[in-house]
Amino acid sequence: MRPLLLLPLLLLACQGTAPQNTAPGTLSAPDTTVAATAPQPAVTDGHERVLDAEGRLSMEGDMKAGLREGVWTSYFPNGKVRSRNEYRQGQLQGVSTVFRENGALYYTGQHRGGKQVGEWRFYDEQGNLQRTAMYDTAGVPVAEPAPDR
Repeated sequence: MRPLLLLPLLLLACQGTAPQNTAPGTLSAPDTTVAATAPQPAVTDGHERVLDAEGRLSMEGDMKAGLREGVWTSYFPNGKVRSRNEYRQGQLQGVSTVFRENGALYYTGQHRGGKQVGEWRFYDEQGNLQRTAMYDTAGVPVAEPAPDR
């Protein structure tokens, strides 16, 4: 399966919200608004642990004034790390790293103000660099020049 097809699912795992709609072949920063149906955090200040329906740890991180703060980690059902994302005042800010279930790196990049910025790197099933994508400071994908023919 192509990495772009799995990206929304993986972002959703750490976000708790749906990703924004984008044109085919592009990536976007996840929508950090809270849906009306989203569960409210159980912890206002301190460490929060979110369990799945079977009682396994699904994600965890710190809350400050009811907002995510610092590194949040999400887990596969087998307990392996799925992703690590940095938050500041409830917004993605800093490094985001996502892993495959086999433990190989899937993709990594930076967020600023909840938007993808700079270079994002995507890896194959074995963890080998497959491609990169660039985003400007507003989170807009930077078009790659067309190849010479």
